[in-house]
Amino acid sequence: MTWPEDTETHDPTLPLAGVRVLDLSRVLAGPLAATVLADLGADVIKVEAPEGDETRRWGPPFHGADAAYYLAINRNRRAMVLDLREPADLDVVKSLAAECDVVIENFLPRQLMSLGLDAVRDSSPHAVWVSIRGASSSGPLGDLPGYDAMAQARSGIMSVTGHELTGPTKVGFPVVDVVTGLYAAIGALGALLGRHADQGRRAARVEVPLFECGVSALINQAANHLVGGAVPGLIGNLHPNVAPYGPMPTADGQIVIGATSNRQFAALCAAVGRPALADDPQFADNASRLAHRVKLDDLLAATFVREPTKVWEAELGRAAVACAPVNRLDEVFLEDQVSAAGLVQTAKHPHGEVKLVASPLRIDGQRPPIRRAPPLLGEHTAAIRDALGVVAPPG
Repeated sequence: MTWPEDTETHDPTLPLAGVRVLDLSRVLAGPLAATVLADLGADVIKVEAPEGDETRRWGPPFHGADAAYYLAINRNRRAMVLDLREPADLDVVKSLAAECDVVIENFLPRQLMSLGLDAVRDSSPHAVWVSIRGASSSGPLGDLPGYDAMAQARSGIMSVTGHELTGPTKVGFPVVDVVTGLYAAIGALGALLGRHADQGRRAARVEVPLFECGVSALINQAANHLVGGAVPGLIGNLHPNVAPYGPMPTADGQIVIGATSNRQFAALCAAVGRPALADDPQFADNASRLAHRVKLDDLLAATFVREPTKVWEAELGRAAVACAPVNRLDEVFLEDQVSAAGLVQTAKHPHGEVKLVASPLRIDGQRPPIRRAPPLLGEHTAAIRDALGVVAPPG
């Protein structure tokens, strides 16, 4: 029994061409990790329970029977339905695991054992095994389920997001799931490199916990606490370490500015017609600007509000000062950069063409293409079974 090769969308020019990935995960972090590998050329087979990945139902909006949420993170793979409670279907997973390079799963430890997937893992020592968890198995939370919102709350991300009027808020997209998915892909790639360097050893088992990934994503906020004991309050869109840095009101909206050095601050002040601010002792360096941030922001806001956003974009652009409009999503996809970069691609789908955000990477000047639209539930089950020589169960 051999891995059923995907001759239809195989691209030998991509860096992971020839790498085989078995995706047993669902929802976001695991499928996203598989998508990163698939975008780079890996051959991914997604295995779903008969009811399918939950995100297929997380709509509206829908494209055919599948929610946009599912479409966002399940491109460039084939999909089959297997009931892992059935011994014959578990044998199919075991056969695929025996032929693949990476397995990605996000079962709770007790689910992994009850389904017999721990035995599948142990019988496939050559395969990098990537386990996504709510929290590390070495701690008291390791056996508990986890979702992005809970990880944002427990990791402290919510405590530094929002302002006095809103109270703590979560980030407006599943940031911990995304960070976890990216760490999972990195862990898989690192383990593949390690396996290549020492082909005699068992492939690594990589655990990727949401909680720990959320804490790691705090970056400077975590360091501010560990080094300086800071317990930050809710400062909204302000930066805890840099000023001026954040949104300014304009005549027709908002623009985000950032001046992270004295040179940049002087350039900003000159560009907005307030060069004297750069010579004011209250704003002489970043520490001074932080100490007098409220006054500085008020002075700058009184200037920015006089002109539209586009005017300030042009002025600050000429001065090489970092800035950006606060776009709505419809405005994001009207940005010239999106079209020029080919970030949105159209994929052929059984229910009609669908537009998707492609990989943000460029490899040798080219963006990896969407080679296959997100598959329908069980779309390739029969073909994969045939290739494996496995007879489908009756009924």
